[in-house]
Amino acid sequence: MSKQKLFKTKDLQKKNFSLVLSGGSSLGLAHIGTIKFIEKNNLKPSEIIGTSMGSVIGALYALGETSETIQEKIKDLKTQDLFEIKYLQGRVDYRKAKTFLKKIFQNKKMKDAKIPLKIIATKLKNGEERIFTKKDNIEIYHAVLASAAIPGILNAEKIKGEMYVDGCVSSNLPLEAARKNNIKLAINVINKKGKEYHYKNPKTSLIKNIKTKFEILRRASYYYIIKQTESKITNTKNLILIEPNLKRFNSFKLINHKKIIKSGYNETKKYFDNAEKVRHKHKRKVLSQMEKIISFPITSTKKMIKNIQKLE
Repeated sequence: MSKQKLFKTKDLQKKNFSLVLSGGSSLGLAHIGTIKFIEKNNLKPSEIIGTSMGSVIGALYALGETSETIQEKIKDLKTQDLFEIKYLQGRVDYRKAKTFLKKIFQNKKMKDAKIPLKIIATKLKNGEERIFTKKDNIEIYHAVLASAAIPGILNAEKIKGEMYVDGCVSSNLPLEAARKNNIKLAINVINKKGKEYHYKNPKTSLIKNIKTKFEILRRASYYYIIKQTESKITNTKNLILIEPNLKRFNSFKLINHKKIIKSGYNETKKYFDNAEKVRHKHKRKVLSQMEKIISFPITSTKKMIKNIQKLE
């Protein structure tokens, strides 16, 4: 992978940038932390692109919500308020989640976004990426449901006669959907900083056996997503990649939302702090070289005068 150029906050104030938010279940709450940093530094993306949880957070921000109001909406949520795992039926009941999403998005459409919004889903019939925009004239609620429809766990979403599943299947970090000449500020929460999986034999317990199968399926998806994302990162220019270390958090639990959000903020701040230091160091180095060039004739002249004086 070629070394990426480092961008400062000033670069994002002068140039257009795309905010790209990955999928990652509750780990995607780290996106709120990045939005908080953006607000604090008076930055505004020219477009927002999101997959799965990234589409939920991204859509709220695109509609005019702030990091504070988004956090307010989810602060009291618990996993059981959204999902109920029916182990014996091998499915997840997510009617409460749909009710929650309908409540926060109401009947707002893609065209109602104050910042251009792109939501990523996957066509079930062929696995191709589908980018929903204002041209589709659909409700954000339906686009988000499609983008977050985890295969084998949540139902596929039907939009205008076509079935869609989670955007993570085709593009968990949708860098390719960003405008070509834009700087891409991308937050990738499914990354190699995640903890390793250690298999535990469930033995004879039926519930534990089913839980283990769910966990193995989740880990397999995790590895697939990492491989899928790596190749995109390698081939993307003008990229600001933020990868928070979230290995201590469970991607299906909301109880640590404050810590996850803080991790997103801190990792974003760390990138830009480092960019400032590196650019300043480079500038100082260039100045040092210039000083040497400028001072060379003066030094040489002084030496010449001393040598002449010695001859006299």
